[in-house]
Amino acid sequence: MEPTDQPAEAAAILKVIADESVAFWNKDYEAWANCWLHIPAVRTMGWWQRGGVTVIEGWEALSTRIQQNLLANPEPNPTAAQVRREQINMRIGQDLAWVTFDQYGPDTGEHALDMPGLSRETRILEKHHGEWKLVYVNWLLEGSHGSAEAE
Repeated sequence: MEPTDQPAEAAAILKVIADESVAFWNKDYEAWANCWLHIPAVRTMGWWQRGGVTVIEGWEALSTRIQQNLLANPEPNPTAAQVRREQINMRIGQDLAWVTFDQYGPDTGEHALDMPGLSRETRILEKHHGEWKLVYVNWLLEGSHGSAEAE
């Protein structure tokens, strides 16, 4: 992968990451799904104290899980999407990019889905038909340890 320094591509990638979070917390499945590439190779992997280890493999499994979560918790929670991302590290190739960052989320009281405090995050995106789409999401929620209020 040839590294590039392309501000427009970086902005587009960060927008997909932000849009996916906002859509999830607004409980907007269609907007959320639009941020993802719908292929069997997609993955999410993460850890948080309340849920332990999470591994979801493939678009069908991920789509089903998110639909179930949104149906079980249908009330929009826009405050949860008001995160601060720091220590952004990004590598962009022609059709593949990876991003790591520290994310600080607020405690909104939504016990089932809330991820307050510091989370170590990774995203991998692929570019298809001129649009960046998520193919991999990883998080490690440290929580209040090292947390700061989201802006």
